[in-house]
Amino acid sequence: MPREKCTIKRDCTECGKTTEITIYEDDTYEGGHYFGEFTVPDEDSEGEYEKTGEWEGHDVVKWTGKEESHEYWECEDCYCLPNQ
Repeated sequence: MPREKCTIKRDCTECGKTTEITIYEDDTYEGGHYFGEFTVPDEDSEGEYEKTGEWEGHDVVKWTGKEESHEYWECEDCYCLPNQ
């Protein structure tokens, strides 16, 4: 059995419930489901959407301002396997 490395608290991206995640020395974890990090535009920065091209008749844009990074976690109640 792997030994506990640390316990962190993260909010479920779907429902907002705070979940305790236990991370072990071998980098496995339990208590939630992690899907990676994503960024969103920081609307308070001085950025704007700049058109960089078109694709199939739609504008392709890029945010020129700062971005905020977020981790995507789901709690056990919100997580569902692909075949469910």
